[in-house]
Amino acid sequence: MDCIIYMRPCIFDSGACTPLDFGCMRKLCRFVGITCALTCILTTLHAQAAVNGNRISVRNLTEPGTVTRSPTLFERLPHGKTGVDYINVMDLQHRMSYLNYAGSVCGGIAIGDVNGDGKNDLYFVSAPRSNKLYIQEEPWVFKDATEEFLLSGEDRWGAGVAMVDIDNDEDLDLYVCNYDAPNQLFINQGANKPFEESAASYGLDMVDASLMPAFADFDNDGDLDVYVLTYRYVQSGGRPSRPPVGVKNGRPYILPAFEKYFHLRQTGPNGYTADTCGRPDRLFRNNGNGTFTDISTEAGITESGHGFSATWWDYNGDGLLDLYVGNDFTDPDHLYHNNGNGSFTDVIAEVMPYTTWSSMGADCADINNDGLLDFMSADMAATTHYKSIITQGEMGDRRWFLENAHPRQTMRNTLYLNTGTKKFMETAFLANVAKTDWTWAVKLADFDNDSWVDLFVTNGSARMFTDADRHIAPSMLIGRTEWDLWKDSEPFIEQNLAFKNRGDLHFDDVSKEWGLDHHGMSYGAAYGDLDGDGDLDLVTADLDEHVGIYRNTSSTGHRVTLRLKGKVNNSHGIGCIVGIETKENGIQVRQNNPMTGFLSSNEPILHFGLGKARTIDKLTVTWPGGKKQVFTGLKADKHYIIEEQASSMPASPIEAPQFTEVGQQTGLHFTHQERAFSDFQRQPLLPGKHSQLGGGMAWGDADGDGDEDIYVAAAAGQSGALYLQKGKGRFVKDTTNHALFNAHRRHEDMTPLWLDFDSDGDFDLFVASGGVECNPGDPILFDRLYLNNGKGKLTQASKEILPQKAISSGPAAAADFDADGDLDLFIGGRVVPGQYPVAPESRLLQNNNGVFKDMTSKLAPGLKHAGLVTSALWSDVQADGQPDLLITLEWGTVKCFSNANGRLTDTSTERGLSNYTGWWNSITGADLDRDGDIDYTVMNVGINTRYGMPSPDTPALLYYGFIDDSQRPKILEARTMQNDLFPLRALNYLSEFIPSIRKNFPTYRSFASATLSSIFSPAQLNQTLQLSADHFESGFLINDGRGKFTWRALPRLAQASPGFGVVTTDMNGDGNTDLHCVQNFFTREPGTGLWRGGIGFSGSFDNGGHFHVTPFAQSGFLVDGDGTGLTVCDFDEDGWPDLVATQNNQRMLAFKNNHPSSAKHPLRLQLQGLKNNPTGVGSRVIVSFVKGGIKAQELYAGSGYLSQSSATMYLAAPEHLDRIEIHWPDGTQSEASASDHDQHLLIIKHPELAD
Repeated sequence: MDCIIYMRPCIFDSGACTPLDFGCMRKLCRFVGITCALTCILTTLHAQAAVNGNRISVRNLTEPGTVTRSPTLFERLPHGKTGVDYINVMDLQHRMSYLNYAGSVCGGIAIGDVNGDGKNDLYFVSAPRSNKLYIQEEPWVFKDATEEFLLSGEDRWGAGVAMVDIDNDEDLDLYVCNYDAPNQLFINQGANKPFEESAASYGLDMVDASLMPAFADFDNDGDLDVYVLTYRYVQSGGRPSRPPVGVKNGRPYILPAFEKYFHLRQTGPNGYTADTCGRPDRLFRNNGNGTFTDISTEAGITESGHGFSATWWDYNGDGLLDLYVGNDFTDPDHLYHNNGNGSFTDVIAEVMPYTTWSSMGADCADINNDGLLDFMSADMAATTHYKSIITQGEMGDRRWFLENAHPRQTMRNTLYLNTGTKKFMETAFLANVAKTDWTWAVKLADFDNDSWVDLFVTNGSARMFTDADRHIAPSMLIGRTEWDLWKDSEPFIEQNLAFKNRGDLHFDDVSKEWGLDHHGMSYGAAYGDLDGDGDLDLVTADLDEHVGIYRNTSSTGHRVTLRLKGKVNNSHGIGCIVGIETKENGIQVRQNNPMTGFLSSNEPILHFGLGKARTIDKLTVTWPGGKKQVFTGLKADKHYIIEEQASSMPASPIEAPQFTEVGQQTGLHFTHQERAFSDFQRQPLLPGKHSQLGGGMAWGDADGDGDEDIYVAAAAGQSGALYLQKGKGRFVKDTTNHALFNAHRRHEDMTPLWLDFDSDGDFDLFVASGGVECNPGDPILFDRLYLNNGKGKLTQASKEILPQKAISSGPAAAADFDADGDLDLFIGGRVVPGQYPVAPESRLLQNNNGVFKDMTSKLAPGLKHAGLVTSALWSDVQADGQPDLLITLEWGTVKCFSNANGRLTDTSTERGLSNYTGWWNSITGADLDRDGDIDYTVMNVGINTRYGMPSPDTPALLYYGFIDDSQRPKILEARTMQNDLFPLRALNYLSEFIPSIRKNFPTYRSFASATLSSIFSPAQLNQTLQLSADHFESGFLINDGRGKFTWRALPRLAQASPGFGVVTTDMNGDGNTDLHCVQNFFTREPGTGLWRGGIGFSGSFDNGGHFHVTPFAQSGFLVDGDGTGLTVCDFDEDGWPDLVATQNNQRMLAFKNNHPSSAKHPLRLQLQGLKNNPTGVGSRVIVSFVKGGIKAQELYAGSGYLSQSSATMYLAAPEHLDRIEIHWPDGTQSEASASDHDQHLLIIKHPELAD
């Protein structure tokens, strides 16, 4: 029985009973001798708490132990047992069999209680046949009641279905989408009466290529509106014999008679072709009087597309439901932001980094239990190398679109992670769900009741329409449909997949373990609690066989289910968001939107797996419009019915984030601007471009006025820029040096450094030159040194001062490695133009009284040909007073060259660094674990790419050399699978540049099985340069105090994109190190994937040296572009450390530190060194804390990626500190008390300068 009570202490026992403690109430009933008193007592509670209570009713769940156990989590029940004998027939003789080519070949599923008996029923939509309703008479036993309820759908080709209460009378109605026939609305008349078809009277008898309805109350007026998704019309006779294109005023257009079927698809900057077109979707507003009005145009929803999913969700948490529309083929997906005034704006390009190419089913859920709704969109990416080759044929004119679409598209699944900011991350590879085969339905739900949302997908297709060995030319479609060309092929049988969420953004394939590994052609899917035991059962629409009914046999994990009853809002609470909190699991969030996945509608309830939690500590319901209800102390293993109340709770105050981006307000208006250059024209098989590696910066006092200015590195074809600080966060662009910088605009700026190289008391500017927009040896590769006159006027130093070598440089860093008092330079060789991955020379330049000399061969012979150097750092690794050199390499390790009296020797192996070969990008140092030595943060490519997580046994491989007869060296990437090597690239692309491959492997199937050794001879491979990488995680090198390192990976969330600029300092004065990093690499070749899924990240170390990522909305640090440089500075001169980031081909960003109320003002430390090194570069600072412990810090000139931070060091708040020791580069020492500061600024002079 359902019992209505109110959430308050039990009034019969002085609060001794917890809310919903029915055992106590039953004892009370027996005590007063009332045999049927429970309902009476509960009714009394109802009456007494009507003003202050929240209405909720409860029902016990069916005991899991009452059903037969299965060896797998799910058991597929035979149709003979369930009585559900429905088959989705693929009718080859049907007059509209041409629709078998599309997703509507198999209709959808709806689960819900249509007759009000408390048991879930099943409704199936048929494409060529009649729809079917099965009423559940007893657990797992169903009866065909289609005729009884008049729900056959007549002779229409049906597709998707939604089961909702459209007339708000508390029973469930059905809305069915049909192809080129009126959609049907079946109104439930209640009490086992036949449904009444009423689409025309409601204004919903739309005729189009309708595919799926999606209901939601988008305007928060209490009733359900509906979005009708469409696909495309198929011309039954195929293409016309003449192109359906006309030309007017020199521009092509589709002839009016064919506009229903074709559109012009762009194939290049000025190229178009006639292609099949999708249909415009429709948005209908519920007028509240039993009618709907089409408001698509006024709402701003006018785009056409091949729609496969439409998902309502509040992506930004503003209380208004937004809409994600997934489109097939080249039609862009849309994220329609609800403006709150009845209109929508497509913000997909601003919110998502990229989208799926052929978007299929979709779903939203909180996959990482952070209280934010994430989103997944499926594609058709194959799970095996063989299938990926045979299903990825010639790109043809679609390749241009793939490389130029906005937003960009990727041919795989996308898993968008909600960051609580304006931008989502994309994490499908990281989570192991990027490739799930030819996927239709996506179902995100907690199937094993462990509190984590799992994933189920349906797979297969009527035919393998993407068979790469069957090229379909447009001429073949004249007079024939696509189905005519494919109907005699074999069905494309694939396995459905289930993934268990292990937490920490990691899913494991458990398809077989869970009994969900069915092989067939499965399309739609829906879930619901079919037996009332509190776990989720599954139903799948399988083509040409009986539908799949899967009983969840879970016997572990507590659970609850919720039914929401709207009073002001819609009766089933569609659109509500419910969050729960438990001590064991933290936060979980669900959105009540049954219409997810593909063509189908789940039971309109919410389910929470609780794992070991027996009680929900807090449950919050947010109704459409923002009203909230809160419940506490709910017991597990119950079904709750929550009724909406008119009252609402005030919103909780939100503290401002730690950082706010203010770049435009400060005057730092610089935008890095790349000119068009095709690296791939010279080296077609490059993994990524090298012409767009730049975007760095350096802080230093350029004009001698006592505050720090910033030089911003420019792209080739652009002048670098100097911004002078004018106080309190205001900068003005310098014009004094414009002509000088403009004269060098052909150079590609890489790392700039402000240092006093000539020992005259002012700061000179060094700029490394790099890039590949030239030939090897071109003078534009000369690095530059600009000497300062003391007032900010720069002149270029002569070649006698700085040796001129035409090498494409990357990183640069300065230190007094020879202990002679002045600063020397290391310049890393990044790439040889047109000859990647050949490594250029790196150089060690010794400063001799202001004149630099290349001493690499003499003092550091192993450094000259170290590899493709990406970053460099001078640091005293073992605290012996001598700066060592650490460098990071692409296709190499982090290397350490130890300094022994001015000679540098590679000691990487003995320090434990040689076991981690990666694509390293950057390095910086800090005492992360507060033990008095310097640890290092090193950024890598991450593990959210198609390259996955390589290992020594399965490394990423690259070959470079003469592997064919063209006499031109080629790049070849390979990967290890099944203990053999296979080429990474697809046949169509690889054979374009190595034609011999197509001669030897004429079909995609032959190439799919070919190993590297069968494609190329040992002689061909052995003569190549061979590189490997087996470690892609970013992380930390923890120093043991003697210069030996232990590896510790960053959290998985921080591995979502390649890391570049990185800084480590104390941002809030608590004595622990904070870390910030910018990410992404926008210019990868499309075949190797889009590496732009990150937005940067920040976090803090605890007292034990463990790193924790800060929630993005709490941090406010967001860099969603192609992040490169990152620096620490105090640009507004308020004494708090701020951040400035550069982006390739985008504007500079400046983040002001808002220093939250919990923060303590850090101590700023400035060093005054000797004339040759006025800021004390290379000094080591040791601070001791009042409560014990020490921490080391160093002052760098060049760190992270292509950047130099401010010379000001930020320490803990003075009240945390005791003594401060300075170990100067020349070996002398100073000591001071933290209490000696003046307004949190402490200036310490070199002993020779001190009084």
